[in-house]
Amino acid sequence: MRLRIITAGPLALLALLALLGLLVLPPAPAAAQRRGRDEAANPALEALRAASRANRRDAGAQSAYGLALLRAGKLAEAQRALQGAARLDRDNASRAFDVTRVTAARGEFRPARAACRTLSRFETSPLGHVCLARAYLVWNRSARAFEELEAATAMDANDFEAQLALGDAHRIRAAVAEAEAAYQRASRARPNSALPYLGLGLLYTAAHRNSDALTALRTADGKSELESGSPRGAVGHPQIAYALGRVLEGTEAIAAFRTAARGRAGWADAEIALGDALLRSGDAAAAKESYEAATRAARNSAAAYVGLGRALTATGEHEAAMVALDRAIEIVDNHPGAVLAKAHLLEATGQNEPAFQMYRQAADLMTGNPEPLLSAAALALRLRRDVLAVGFLDRVLMQRANLARALELYGDAMVARRDRTSARSYYERALHGTGPFDRSAVQQKLRGLR
Repeated sequence: MRLRIITAGPLALLALLALLGLLVLPPAPAAAQRRGRDEAANPALEALRAASRANRRDAGAQSAYGLALLRAGKLAEAQRALQGAARLDRDNASRAFDVTRVTAARGEFRPARAACRTLSRFETSPLGHVCLARAYLVWNRSARAFEELEAATAMDANDFEAQLALGDAHRIRAAVAEAEAAYQRASRARPNSALPYLGLGLLYTAAHRNSDALTALRTADGKSELESGSPRGAVGHPQIAYALGRVLEGTEAIAAFRTAARGRAGWADAEIALGDALLRSGDAAAAKESYEAATRAARNSAAAYVGLGRALTATGEHEAAMVALDRAIEIVDNHPGAVLAKAHLLEATGQNEPAFQMYRQAADLMTGNPEPLLSAAALALRLRRDVLAVGFLDRVLMQRANLARALELYGDAMVARRDRTSARSYYERALHGTGPFDRSAVQQKLRGLR
């Protein structure tokens, strides 16, 4: 960029300062910066943009770009592109239906329902009813959605969009068998589409059938088509990647969440999930970046600030961590995750009594979750306060008598009391207990009692 120096007045001084590097010039427009970042993260989107510009009279090119924008979360741009495709292909009900996907994605019932009026001229197509069903699902009115879907399937029992929406409606109701049947009918209607298998993956994840969910989502990820038969492209569907991250672990989960976050810039949930996975892996610095991205995308997300506070605690930035956690509690009063994270922060800064108080508060807020009490017991044992530790552990074991981690810590408390017989009993019970724990560590503790 050239600077033209004006030779008179204060502007000349500003220009000279800029040349000398003493004045920070304003950055490029935010929209241009975002586009540059998004294209770097999603080059397939830029390729589709170039194709749409080179083929402005091609409805297929405009549609492919618009649907890719929709998957990337760029709703305003997606709407313009899809409206352009609908104008070029006025007699195709699917093009008009694609435009309504954008209003449904915004999650607002009235605009979503109003958008469906554009389909009224396609009297022989079931897509008008499917559109209204989608609008009612946005409003969480599945009964009304089923009425519209009944009308849609009466017009065409094998319509892909109707069966897909029927699967989603049953999934929202947790009707597993009915949802499975609808998704399977949708997959037969369009065998190359990823979307029925995405629906199955979400259904099985909610039902805690992780093995079935992983199979369905792997199948979805390998299919060649997405919405309206649009090509999958190099990046694929961010929601499939996000769903995969929820059923995978370790580095595979990190890779999946990263794909989701890059595929849909500004998706706070994906950034938070990525941050959580990175924090579990021990990479607090990278987790911090993801949580910061989430706070920029959703400034009123308490979960984003809780994650950021946890990451900052792990990186030793304690003052900043407290600011983040206070912000989370400001957004959601007594947010359980924020209270627990604050307890960990107080512990990390050596404020043990306030930490115990905060752990108790977190335990009251997180009924049934043993983590606050286990953390409090572990802290008490480090401080050689075995009586206090046993008090916390008794509360845990009253709720979950066979929890391995609680039994292990109880064994540690018995070791502190030099009661080796009781310690051995608790460690042996821990080895047959439930929940996550370090088996090799418990076995080593047992060997140390010999």
